Amino acid sequence: MGPGDSETMECKCGMPLCICVAPPKTSQATPAPMALSQSDPRPKSDTSAKSKGSTSSSNATRLDKPQKEYQVNGEGLREAIKNGDTAGVKKLLNEGVDANFHDKQGMSVLHLAVLFNQTDIALMLMEHGANLDYKNAQGETPLDCAPATLQYKMREKMKST
Repeated sequence: MGPGDSETMECKCGMPLCICVAPPKTSQATPAPMALSQSDPRPKSDTSAKSKGSTSSSNATRLDKPQKEYQVNGEGLREAIKNGDTAGVKKLLNEGVDANFHDKQGMSVLHLAVLFNQTDIALMLMEHGANLDYKNAQGETPLDCAPATLQYKMREKMKST
């Protein structure tokens, strides 16, 4: 009865047909996941470092080639910003699309870029003369709408120009 009792005590799922019936295998398997979980943080940090590298290389790719063809107008610029397509935004700005375009609701493309937290695009729009004082329908400037870290980068950009 002793071994049967230990099986019952180790099984915590309460299901009549459970996989906890063989406690020796479960207790032997437990150290292995613990060992894996102890080594997990290291691969995660390596993975995050690798993903940071791959992110920057994917950003480089996005800077080189637009994701798709956009209309060469403000609406095309808005779509490229929503897609986070830095290369597309750059191409449209270089083709003469106004960095101060705003939609019918009074939202400028710079407002849109900061709302989507598109740092590179927001700074690019600023380089192309986007107005930082333009207010949307709620009376907010792009800086008012920007998350704190982007706001800081925008202020630094303003100082450098």
